[in-house]
Amino acid sequence: MQIKQSQELKRLLAPQLQQSLKILTLPLSELKNLVSQELEANPILEESRPKDTVIVKIDSQEPPEKPSDPPSTLDAIDGYFYHDSKYVSKDDTTTTDLRATVITKKMNLQEVLLRQLGIFSSSEDDLKIGQEIIGNIDENGYLKATIPEIAQTLNTTSEKVENTLKLIQGFEPNGVAARSISECLLNQLKLAKKKDLLLEKIVVCHLDDVAKKRFQKIAKSLDQPLEAIAPLVEKLSKLDPKPGRNYSLDYAQHIVPDVIIDQDDNDLAITINNEYMPSLRINKIYIRMLKQKNLDKKTREFLTQKLKNALELIRAITRRQSTLRRIVNLIAQIQNEAIKRNLSHLKPLTFQDVARNLNIHETTVCRAIMNKYAKLPYGIVALKDFFPSSIANRNGENVSSTYVKKIIKDCIDAEDRKHPLSDKKIFEILTKDKNLNISRRTVAKYREELKILSSSFRKER
Repeated sequence: MQIKQSQELKRLLAPQLQQSLKILTLPLSELKNLVSQELEANPILEESRPKDTVIVKIDSQEPPEKPSDPPSTLDAIDGYFYHDSKYVSKDDTTTTDLRATVITKKMNLQEVLLRQLGIFSSSEDDLKIGQEIIGNIDENGYLKATIPEIAQTLNTTSEKVENTLKLIQGFEPNGVAARSISECLLNQLKLAKKKDLLLEKIVVCHLDDVAKKRFQKIAKSLDQPLEAIAPLVEKLSKLDPKPGRNYSLDYAQHIVPDVIIDQDDNDLAITINNEYMPSLRINKIYIRMLKQKNLDKKTREFLTQKLKNALELIRAITRRQSTLRRIVNLIAQIQNEAIKRNLSHLKPLTFQDVARNLNIHETTVCRAIMNKYAKLPYGIVALKDFFPSSIANRNGENVSSTYVKKIIKDCIDAEDRKHPLSDKKIFEILTKDKNLNISRRTVAKYREELKILSSSFRKER
């Protein structure tokens, strides 16, 4: 009996957990769209008055670790509405102008993939390995590092890397994270669920023949009539051999910051941007209907399900706001100088550091900051930018990747253009002169992220 009850509980909680994780991952603009759709579809859910401004100063009392959930009984639910001002300090009566700041930002393939990784990764290992894999995918969507290289970098097994790679290869765009054109096209066929053994053989063995239109050779090799090859080639032409190129072109996206961080003298004030969101509450009329004993069965079932959906949405939004607030509050304490001045003053910080400090899971931190932005005194930045990767020096101290990139850029800016610095030479400067533990491959990776050409292309003749 106990085992059965446990299984039923797990089955009931799974959709709620899935909803909560999805909402935690969504940026503000997409969350607003989801809420608007639910308002149209759910008669029990309605919009209340606009929310109050929510301000949390970094030196103020930490909000509760677990936000209060909506009540569960019909009597208590009657008239309940979601309202996110309960964590405002009693002494704080300041209001902040939360303009629906909208800017244009260029999205790239890595950001698109990281968003999906935040939603679909099921473990801390998936998250770490996935981030490393995505960091090694080029503008066309191909993985440029080998499985053993990634495994060695993360001190993990090739099997774990391979499993995470399979997860990412199921993301949009279809065919991404392949290691060859054949693998890219085969993955697209697999995701399209179009099983065709002949077409797969052409992809594996005859791509060069297709390019050179040697259809007779293909037909003979596959023991097929020539007329059977043309439709297969037609299907092949509809696949995309460069699935990442549409993202590498960069397109404009409207951004609404989830967080506003203002500087007041020497203090920072953190405001969770709720002004952009409608305030939600439960409709009293339908709650009273549910209390009626003579309500017909179908109506009761319909309203009960809608009430459940409404409460799950409200709970998920409440937890999202509380989690985001706690994380940003800690970020502001650690990255105080970077917020006040610029991102070159970032300190090394990882998701694991934040998770350990707040006693939450590392994947929760990743989902909470992914695809979200903060409006700072000098502009809008992605929350993920506060988490630079770190490099250790010979003394065991960590320095941020931002600092290392600055050294690389400074070296290249000062180089002799007729004899530009190679990645090997920069590697020697960083390891010998700057006392950093860094690989030559990481130097090349950082140079590429700075969009600086290799030495052979920088050389002036």
